[in-house]
Amino acid sequence: MFSLVIPTYNERDNIKPLLDKLTKTLAGLDYEVLVVDDDSPDGTAVEVLNFHELNPRVRCIVRRKEKGLSSAVIDGFKRSRGEVLGVMDADLSHDHRILPQMIDQVMNGLDLVVGTRSGVEGWGVKRKVISKGASTLAKLFLSVELSDPMSGFFVLKREVFDQVKDGLNPLGYKILLEIYQRARPLKLGEVYYVFNDRVAGESKLSSKVMREYLKQLISLR
Repeated sequence: MFSLVIPTYNERDNIKPLLDKLTKTLAGLDYEVLVVDDDSPDGTAVEVLNFHELNPRVRCIVRRKEKGLSSAVIDGFKRSRGEVLGVMDADLSHDHRILPQMIDQVMNGLDLVVGTRSGVEGWGVKRKVISKGASTLAKLFLSVELSDPMSGFFVLKREVFDQVKDGLNPLGYKILLEIYQRARPLKLGEVYYVFNDRVAGESKLSSKVMREYLKQLISLR
């Protein structure tokens, strides 16, 4: 089984269109989708619960105490049932169409396959510079072999997650970097796609997120 975790906070306008797309993309596979919602005040969880009536493979986990993207992904992985695990954003920026290819590569022997951004649509110069700088720091500080260590879109074997889950520090947004650094060496793969800026809602990028990223780099180093 493939388990896809989607962390959410205030993604009501995006989540149903994404789930519609995933239902078509993953048809024919044994899968589940776990939307892990941090008690969004905009009614994201209600949208997911309504969708569950149409597709029981989609489940909603509402967290009222813990907050944060990385910890949401970890919680989702722990509560999933699949031998292959995946994570993607809810904001329609990740290309759902490459998921079957990513899953296939893991099922054929790779440990971790990353959805790598070959281009970005809709970002301004400032956002691109921040992203490029964060990737460069990861490569310099940690000798990361990934082309896109900032990606939030990846698929991995459950055994890789199980190997490191007790040592993960759910600080910040870059859970891929956390898992990769603690589990390496790994058999890696990358599938390229064009990243699109979110369709609705607001970006979660803030100065606090950037500070947490720097702390994460120091910790992993």
